Amino acid sequence: MLDQRRHYRHHRQLQVSCMNPKLAFESLTQDICPGGVFIITSHLLPVDSPIDLEISFGLDDPILRCRGRIAWINAGQIETFPPGFGVEFVDGDQQMLERLLLDLEV
Repeated sequence: MLDQRRHYRHHRQLQVSCMNPKLAFESLTQDICPGGVFIITSHLLPVDSPIDLEISFGLDDPILRCRGRIAWINAGQIETFPPGFGVEFVDGDQQMLERLLLDLEV
């Protein structure tokens, strides 16, 4: 699979709450970058579905609340990657996200 990402991925398992008109659940991230996040889950939504996220970076950091769209799904076709979906961020506090990601690099 050709990696077409524009941003460096931070491989971190962060707690995330996912909310959609059809579904709400808690899960973990596989990785995160300024453009989006991959969420490990067996709850799969169709590509282009809207989703609201609350990502917890830790006890001392604020929760990142943002909106995204399901960009791609791994339902087992990529055996070296967990099941779940990639979310492209479409709305949220970009400055807070970039600050939190900088903290992850340290």
